[in-house]
Amino acid sequence: MQRLLFITALLLVSATHLVSGLHFYLRDAERQCFLEELPKGFLVTGHYKTEEWREAEHRYIENPGISVSMTADDNDAQHRVMNQKGGHQGKFSFTAGKAGEHTICVQAHGAQGGGWMSSSVVKFTLDVDIGEADDGGRSAIEKIKDISEKIKILNAQLEEIKTEQKYQRERELEFDGATSSIRKRVVYWAFIQLGIVAGVCYWQLRHLRRFFEAKKLV
Repeated sequence: MQRLLFITALLLVSATHLVSGLHFYLRDAERQCFLEELPKGFLVTGHYKTEEWREAEHRYIENPGISVSMTADDNDAQHRVMNQKGGHQGKFSFTAGKAGEHTICVQAHGAQGGGWMSSSVVKFTLDVDIGEADDGGRSAIEKIKDISEKIKILNAQLEEIKTEQKYQRERELEFDGATSSIRKRVVYWAFIQLGIVAGVCYWQLRHLRRFFEAKKLV
């Protein structure tokens, strides 16, 4: 038996990112379908989980014996884009080849009660993630290239800073060397001047002594 459910909350009309979670109830082998309008190239991913009602325990519990079949069909192109079988919980994904209405169907088998007339009910939890168009990784590659270019620019700027710092250090060394040389020359010149002054003083004193001796003043 098949039921068709329209989910307007999952209607996607622009290049956005949408995550939706829902749960519903199925009998064993019952099929439930959803209509979804998808733009071309959009990637649909998600995961599901099933739990079976146990009357004796009055609660839903996981039953590893349950298997799940999932299909996705492009209604306009009449083409099946996903046909997947899995365990009582798992993941799924498909890409919309063309823009238009898609039908996603799920079906559970293996509930212990079995059959539509049984009291066994399966709780089906479905989380759907509808992302932007799958471009085959081109966006990631462009982002990596952009980051690589920024890294190159930063490296070039770093090299310029290193070069400038090296130049400044060399200028500082040259300045220190020049300053040290000037200080030495100043000290040498001071000693020379002191020597000259001392020599002049000695010569004047000697000249005055001879003058006084010649005049017999001493």
